Amino acid sequence: MKYLPLLLVSVIYSQDVQQVSESKRDVAYGQDCDDTEYRNEWGTPNWKNYGVWLSECDSIRTVTLDKEFTERRKKQQREKAIQDSIEALEYENIDFDMDAMWENTVWEEIQDVTTVYAEVEQVTAVAGVRGAEAEDEALDHLYYRRSMKGLALIDLQKALGKLIITKDNLIKIDPNHPKLEKIDNLISQLEIKIKKV
Repeated sequence: MKYLPLLLVSVIYSQDVQQVSESKRDVAYGQDCDDTEYRNEWGTPNWKNYGVWLSECDSIRTVTLDKEFTERRKKQQREKAIQDSIEALEYENIDFDMDAMWENTVWEEIQDVTTVYAEVEQVTAVAGVRGAEAEDEALDHLYYRRSMKGLALIDLQKALGKLIITKDNLIKIDPNHPKLEKIDNLISQLEIKIKKV
């Protein structure tokens, strides 16, 4: 087996960084720094080949401003989270009186009803199951929605059970609760329906 010698070549690409201002010193946020400006061959900021800042002072200013912005944003997010949780608690504690909302709603009367006539493309009625498929035994196991047949006995019994539990809970809270009369009325109606089914 023969081995081929591999030649590893490293190519170093250096950017042409030029000093574009006279050497000067400055103070940025209390730190003494070099404010001499450097740019690369394309004219973009390139202090110490970092490619982002013009000078050391420029980098200190930018990093400090970024830090202040991050801290301010973190504080705003914390305040918003606190406000959101307060609003969520207030929303949970609101007692929605649906009857009062229904009665206090302003209903606008419809003034004008227009009838629009339009033509549609010719519709071809499609027949149902034809031929041997009509005699398939799988059709006996098709699911039909309960709404097509009306409410089932089990649904009525579940609703009656839930109303009885609600009534018991209201009696524990207040034996003269205003909703008890309404619940009694619903219970009696459900009992009548159950007897009919």
